[in-house]
Formats: sequence, structure tokens, C-alpha cells
Amino acid sequence: MAPSRFHLSIVIPVWNGWDLTEPCLRALAEHTPGDDFQVVLADNGSTDETPSAAPLLGRALFGERFVHHRLPENLGFAKACNAGAEASSAAHLFFLNNDTRVTENWLPPLLDGLRADRRLAGVGPLLLFPDDNSVRAGRVQHLGIAVADNMEFRHLYEYFPHTHPAVARQRSFSVITAAALLMPAPLFRAHGGFHEGFVNGMEDVDLCCRIAHRGGHFSVIPQSVVFHHTHGTEGRFDHEAANLRLLRARCRDARENFCAFLREDGFEPALTPWLDLTMRLPEARATELEDRFRADPSAEHLDALLFDEPLWDHGYALLAALLEAHGQLQEAMPVAYFRSLLCPGLEAYEECVRIVRACGVHDMADRYAAMLHSLKQTMADRAGLARKAHSMLYAARDTDVRRQLETFLAE
Repeated sequence: MAPSRFHLSIVIPVWNGWDLTEPCLRALAEHTPGDDFQVVLADNGSTDETPSAAPLLGRALFGERFVHHRLPENLGFAKACNAGAEASSAAHLFFLNNDTRVTENWLPPLLDGLRADRRLAGVGPLLLFPDDNSVRAGRVQHLGIAVADNMEFRHLYEYFPHTHPAVARQRSFSVITAAALLMPAPLFRAHGGFHEGFVNGMEDVDLCCRIAHRGGHFSVIPQSVVFHHTHGTEGRFDHEAANLRLLRARCRDARENFCAFLREDGFEPALTPWLDLTMRLPEARATELEDRFRADPSAEHLDALLFDEPLWDHGYALLAALLEAHGQLQEAMPVAYFRSLLCPGLEAYEECVRIVRACGVHDMADRYAAMLHSLKQTMADRAGLARKAHSMLYAARDTDVRRQLETFLAE
């Protein structure tokens, strides 16, 4: 291990994808102040232009502070990150996916947050979907990972507008993503780095759970913003099932916090008809929104209400119907899309299939139709659902979730 020459090493694991890596490096050069940092590109045996282009651009942008750490073959995310960390020479490590783009003033809030709370094992920025004129542009991709009773790890408030008050809150998490993770280098090494038994998935969850088991915690600093394209590496989910089995074998005591986070922000846990845990608005807030809509039943007002309250299921149905009535099917499509993501249900999926197909986006409509067919088959298997409910009831700690499961079993 090299002696600490820098305060920060930015470790970027890559395998091909130079079209993503190049803007990532340029954004780092533009928005990272000072010269007390280095950039370590952990190249997993790339076969595109990365091996030739990266050293030239890296030296032009960062000079001697750029390290192109070339690995002989594609060893996967964990091994690349570990190798990059070993090739670094800094007091802190910042792991960064190559499909990201940092923004102005991204680094100081992270360093300040880490210094302000010595109990923090690591921090990360607020990750948003890229500002690319798509329907997801500017919405939340990651502000922390919540844990449900059934050892399910999910991005909290994914697809929420980034201006929502719940997004601005800083929380204590057991797990955050390594797509953008800052932590002290000695702590990373003391825990053995990323477990190399995982293959391009769950390495960050495993590391965070191990640290949390020993009393550490993590936080996302919303004042630091990074755009994240997500799923930029080919074959990203090829080993998902095996990774999940390994994670559940290694991290049996992850602390449930999903329901607690929801209640802190005024929401409630709920179950879909196929017994997936989801989020919903309290009935009183939904009723208040209905009253506000009746006072001004325009599409513009309804759109603004949904931006403020993205879990208002009936609001999406109302807005989609209004837009359809005015022949605005293209405008109705993202409404149906976000409803399916944020308020999952059979009606939401059926509406999404119908509107998306009417807009001529048949591949997306086919995917939703296949998912809808699978869910209906799941719901038709009442014995299977009962077994799932009994299993969830055994693990559930939240009172409302237990009550909903008991009601389902009674029916």
C-alpha cells in the first residue's frame, strides 16, 4: 500500500463504456477544486478505446494525479474497486461509477458531513437521474437504501421529484450505494474492502451491513448532487439471484427501517394485492388533495399537486383521464408511467399498458403486459399468497403491516 500523498482518491471501476467514462472524468476535472486529490481508473481489462484514450485524457485533465490501473481481465466490480483502493495513496476513498456526472460544489458538503459526525462510516451525494430531457430527468435515483423486514433493500423515494421535502432530509442509514461513496481509507481496509464473492451487485450492501453490525452508519448529504445514468455496465444484473442468496447468507441481521422512514415523512406502509411492501398517502392527505383539485379541476393544477404529493394514486388516474380526454396521449404516458412506479397496482399497470400501447411504444407495453400477466397468476394462487403472507407475518415488526397481513389471511 502506497503512503498517503493525497487527501482523497477517487476510484472509478470501469469495463468498456468510454462514452460514459469520458464525460465522468471531464466533470470531475471541472467541478473538483484544488489538487489534493487523485483519480484512479480501475480498468477491468476494457476492450474498447478506454485503454488508449483514458491515459491521454486523464493526464491532460489531472496530470500526475491520474492513475490508469490496468487489470488483465474483467474481474468484476468488487475486485476492481479493491485493486483501485490498493493502488491509491490517500486518506479517503471515493468510489464512483463511471456512469455518473458530478456537479458544482459536490465535494465540500461530503467532506464537511464526514467531519461533522465522527460516528459516520461514510457518506454519499444525492443521486439524480440525468438531466437529459427524459421523463425521469431531475428525479431521485438514490438518497439511501432502506431495509424491509424480509431482507429487501430498496432505494428510498426513488423517482420522487428532487424538490420534495422528504428528499432534503439527512438521515442515518445502514446502507448507501457505492455508486458514489466516500469513506476513510483505513476503515475500508479494516473491513476487508468489498467481498469478492459477489459479481457486479450487492457488494456495497454487504460492506455497509458489516460496518453497521459493528455500530457504524452512513448518510446521504443532499447538498451534494451527482447525476447517475444507472445500469451503464453491460450484464449488470446477470448474477442478481446468486448475489441475493449470498447477501442473505452473510447479512442476516440487517435492521429494518423502511416503515420508520415512511412515518417520519408522513407516509404509511402498505401492501400490494400480490403482497409486495409499498408506500401510500394517509387517507386524510388524499382527501385533502381531492378537495384542492375540485377547487381547480385543471390539468395544470393537478400536475402541480402530484409534483408535491407523488404518492397520490387517484391523482394520477385523474390527470391521465383529463389528458386523454383532450387528445394528449403523449402527455398522459409519463403520468401512467410514474403511477406504475410510485403507486403500483393492477389498475395502474393496466392503464400503463393501454396508454403506452396507444402511443406506439410497443416494447414497453409488452414488458408491462408480461409483468401484469405474471402478477395476475400470482394473485390467482391463493395458497401461494397465503404462504407468503404467513412468512411475512413471521418477520414483520411493523404493527400496520402485521394488521394488513392478518386481514389478508382472514379473508
